[in-house]
Amino acid sequence: MKQTNIDHHIKADVLIIGGGFSGLWAAISAREHVENVVLVDKGPADWGGLGTASGGDFQCVQDTTVEAALDDVVYYYDGLCDQPLVQRILKESYERFQHYERLGVQFARDENGKLLAIPQRNLKHMKMLLIRPYGTGGPSMRDALVREADRLGVRRIFRVAITDIFKDDAGEVAGAAGFHTQSGETFVFEAPAVVLATGGGGWRPSYITMSNSTGEGGYLAYKAGAELSHNEFMNIWIQPVVFSWEGQTGLLPLGARLVNKDGEDFMKKYYSEKLGPNTDTTYNSRGMAFEARAGRDPIFFDTTPMTKENAKLMEPVRGWAKINYDRLVNEHGMKFFDGKTRWMPQIMWHSGGPVTDLNYETTIPGMFAACRCKGFDPGVYMGGWALCTTAVTGYIAGANAAHKAQEKKNAVNMTQAGEALKEALAPIGRKGIDTKDIIREAQEIVYPADVCLIKSEASLTNALKRVDYANELADRMMAKDPRDLCKFYEAKTMLMRSELFVRSSLLRKESRAGHYREDYPERNNEEWLAWLHVRQGDDKQPVFSKVRVPIEEYPVQPYRYYMDNFTFPKM
Repeated sequence: MKQTNIDHHIKADVLIIGGGFSGLWAAISAREHVENVVLVDKGPADWGGLGTASGGDFQCVQDTTVEAALDDVVYYYDGLCDQPLVQRILKESYERFQHYERLGVQFARDENGKLLAIPQRNLKHMKMLLIRPYGTGGPSMRDALVREADRLGVRRIFRVAITDIFKDDAGEVAGAAGFHTQSGETFVFEAPAVVLATGGGGWRPSYITMSNSTGEGGYLAYKAGAELSHNEFMNIWIQPVVFSWEGQTGLLPLGARLVNKDGEDFMKKYYSEKLGPNTDTTYNSRGMAFEARAGRDPIFFDTTPMTKENAKLMEPVRGWAKINYDRLVNEHGMKFFDGKTRWMPQIMWHSGGPVTDLNYETTIPGMFAACRCKGFDPGVYMGGWALCTTAVTGYIAGANAAHKAQEKKNAVNMTQAGEALKEALAPIGRKGIDTKDIIREAQEIVYPADVCLIKSEASLTNALKRVDYANELADRMMAKDPRDLCKFYEAKTMLMRSELFVRSSLLRKESRAGHYREDYPERNNEEWLAWLHVRQGDDKQPVFSKVRVPIEEYPVQPYRYYMDNFTFPKM
């Protein structure tokens, strides 16, 4: 067999895959310990990933205790919380906040210098710190991290998609391979430690989230033999139907509300009075789905109850939200803060990702995973928490990857690398099914409300039949050119995540956090206070195992559950 030519052979102490915020934090941290840190990303130069499109809000422990904050998270996660991991994030969160400030990021304070914060999800100790004016946060954080990476001499390579992770004879990470998404040039990276920082999985639901990761890091880890978890969970937000918006996390606590076609503030039917409207987006989405099923749609987001002061606070002044806002006002005469707009649930990211230890090392030695790339949250979301975990987990993973790199040296088998690249590039030019058709198949598996929001044995079994059909089609998928080949691997990733989501959802016969089974609407701690792990078997089929949460070893014994604040219709 003729070996594919390797155009670029690059050696590194630590290889970071993913150029978003967690990747940049990992690179900065690794560079503090080793000389040769290389970051590779499939996107344009220093685009910063989805973090650039964020509001930049941040959480940290600064006016409470770590113990109190951890108690809130355990409650919010319905007990399905890796407490040592979350406890460490909380302990180090203020350090990363201070680090951001040293890098020039400015957080909003009052006239007395006190940080402005909005409590999240009616939790007493979890508060979202604000970057204002609204809309400046994500870009300012991205710029600060890129400047620091420049200062430290982190080498960054863009427009390169990674297709394979290599292991040595001992089963430890040895490097990776990929291709340039425009020129098709091939790359082999030799590194004793690799950090996966590619974000959470996604299905490209709308134009603003077209830049969202499809979760290639999880795909690479799964393909390499690592265990994954949290696959039955996905984060579902609420978004306008005809445009996109950042900020419902802040808008609802400041007076906005969701109403049905009859003008009813319908979420009051589903949540307890003590919780109020400051609730999780997945529960709001679930309520919207039940309203639609009852024929009370469309659903509107009503900002008229907000005060002028709070509306001004949440008015975007920069970024994509500002572009949308100006077009709505100037071109369509729509006053976002003085009326109602039609909204809908929208899948944002899949929570599934590699299982790691406290140092963010996966079940494959030398392979680390950070933030949303790692299986982390059970499908619920607090404003500011993602950027907190991005910073802390990226920083920890980068440092530990550097320590691993100092312990060992390895070499990639270049013959093996050439063969892997030959196989990776093989879809280019062959006849078959277009990548966009497979992406649409993957989307249509998970998009129905009875699959992603109100699950049941019947709906998930039907979805699994669609998975089998889509996998058969994908065997005949082709790519026109290197750019299309990048989409080819995105499609493969979406299909993998669709399958793991459906299969895991079928196995978890209970409801908890972001997972709701209409046929099993109650929480079942006796059987399901546990994680579902999955690995790829020798026959390429998923192999599942249940791992009990060792709560007797944890500091917080679950005694309250966020899901108990809600009552949804019985089947």
